[in-house]
Amino acid sequence: MSQQPTVIKVFDRFSGEAWDALYDEHAPAVDTWKFIQRKLRVEELLATEKPGRLLDVGCGTGVMAPVFLERGWEFVGVDLAPKMIDYARQRFAGQPKAQFHAGTLESLKLPVASFDAVMAMGLVEYLNDEELRSVMQEMARVLKPGGVLVVSAIQPHSLDSVLRRLLALPTRLLKPLYLKLRGKQFDLDTLVHRAFGVRELERWMAEAGCVREDHAFYNVLPVPFPFDKLAPKLAAAASRRAEPGQHDHFHWAATAYMLKARKRG
Repeated sequence: MSQQPTVIKVFDRFSGEAWDALYDEHAPAVDTWKFIQRKLRVEELLATEKPGRLLDVGCGTGVMAPVFLERGWEFVGVDLAPKMIDYARQRFAGQPKAQFHAGTLESLKLPVASFDAVMAMGLVEYLNDEELRSVMQEMARVLKPGGVLVVSAIQPHSLDSVLRRLLALPTRLLKPLYLKLRGKQFDLDTLVHRAFGVRELERWMAEAGCVREDHAFYNVLPVPFPFDKLAPKLAAAASRRAEPGQHDHFHWAATAYMLKARKRG
């Protein structure tokens, strides 16, 4: 079943400054670390690409836009959540090289081969197979030959993922109490999150005509769930020390990764 209605509801609820705060590099915490590291890793993977037109699928409030606009890219974002897009349009109202659209990528009917790079951060985990195949094909269609596609995914066999599956029932029972005690409102656990092995995501990208050429694991958690919640300061400090650029040697502790693929010419 499609999660689109629930995705819109959840992300519209946390649009604006609440979402931007998750990417605040000046105040990292256990609950924001993965968002900050995801942002930094995609910036690194695209650092060597010549600026052109960049499409961000699932752009949220446009958190990825500032750094790429500074690098000289033209930034186009699309997101299902209308309130996310409304906030992004207000935030970048004076920036002529930034555009934002509400809806699905397929509904925009963008021109063929009109982007030099396409990225999808925190997107594929919410899609069923039909939606995933459709969006992969569409991202490849609007990508120029030789252009790059960067997609992030949750890693299914990390230590953190294994422990979360084992403790799913008590977590579900205790989560409301935890959120109340921490005074937190933002919670994505109401959504189903799919995980993809590296080779599985690589196959999805290859089916769309994009060949993997680089990767980055991120959100390294030496102190995994649920211990990161019980000792958040210790967990945050351990993650900061363990998060090098690619850290393949710590891949078992990384909850997520991203693949960079290039469209066949």
